[in-house]
Amino acid sequence: MNSFKRLFVSIKSQIDHVADEFENHEALAETAIGDLQEIARKTRLHLHRVDKMTEQYQKQLQKQQEQARLWSERALKIKQQDEQKALQCVRRLRQAQRQSHALEQQIQEAKTQAAKIRDDLSAIQEQLLVLKNKKEILAARQHRTSVHDVLLDRQANPLRDAQSIFDRWEGSVVSSEFDLPETIDSDIFAEQFEQEEDELALKMMLDELEKTDSATK
Repeated sequence: MNSFKRLFVSIKSQIDHVADEFENHEALAETAIGDLQEIARKTRLHLHRVDKMTEQYQKQLQKQQEQARLWSERALKIKQQDEQKALQCVRRLRQAQRQSHALEQQIQEAKTQAAKIRDDLSAIQEQLLVLKNKKEILAARQHRTSVHDVLLDRQANPLRDAQSIFDRWEGSVVSSEFDLPETIDSDIFAEQFEQEEDELALKMMLDELEKTDSATK
């Protein structure tokens, strides 16, 4: 029993060693993928912020364009009555135009930045897909290689040791079977017929004896 226990412990330690190596590699790969997923999450957040900022710039641009139109109309309307007020309107018009031009540049820069972020996010997501697939393939290959190394180990081969256990077990069972006493097959139904036939034969002999005795008298 103790030898069996030691053998099972040896097999279990070999399998656990394979499992530990497999899990360690997989854990490292999973950590790397997790880090990349975190980068993707932050990239999406940054993209969302840039998009929101672009929306705000566009709203401000629409407001400045509306102001430019309004001051232009006012300047033309009041030019004949009060030139100085008209010039003030033109000054406001020019200010609105400058702000509109600055906002247009900011919007363009934001859109360019958003496009680059989207490209980065697309590349990250593509790489994530590749790494996830590669992780599964490498994990399977590593596991198979580790198991193959264990099975080729001349000192501790769990497959050979397990087979040896069952071979010895079978040998013990066969040996025990040979030590069992031989059993005599019995057929109760046939034995009843044989007993009845034997009794009939005895009665016939008894009848013959009676006849013989009667004849002699």
